[in-house]
Amino acid sequence: MIQRKNNAHQIAYFSKKASTAIPLGAIVSIDTDGFLIPATASTTAHIGVSMEVIATTDSDYSSTRKVMVDILKSSTDQLEAEVSAGTVTQTAVGAFFDLNSTGDKVDLSATSVKAVYVVAVNTAKGTVTIQLSSLASVDETGA
Repeated sequence: MIQRKNNAHQIAYFSKKASTAIPLGAIVSIDTDGFLIPATASTTAHIGVSMEVIATTDSDYSSTRKVMVDILKSSTDQLEAEVSAGTVTQTAVGAFFDLNSTGDKVDLSATSVKAVYVVAVNTAKGTVTIQLSSLASVDETGA
């Protein structure tokens, strides 16, 4: 799960893509048809974090109902994220990594699309503090 670590929540509602599961605390994107979808290991255009779970067992799973999203707009917005793969060590700080396939964790073993930037680690909890790459105040060269 990924959740906001600092700054105030900025809540907005978006119509979800029909018949699409979205984990609670997943990074989300808008597809080419204008519907909310969960991020994946290959997406890079992200808007925020899902504040609701959309499960295949929900009675409205096949609908396009509105879903609450915590919008990320600032380069100071930071998130605490669980890690799906790789080891949480100090060497992750200052590097870019991918999300996992469901967009609700960081994959510290993958750097294909560099979706998130690690600003801190908590080795005791096994979590990382991240910024979305599109909002990070540095680029992948560290500048």
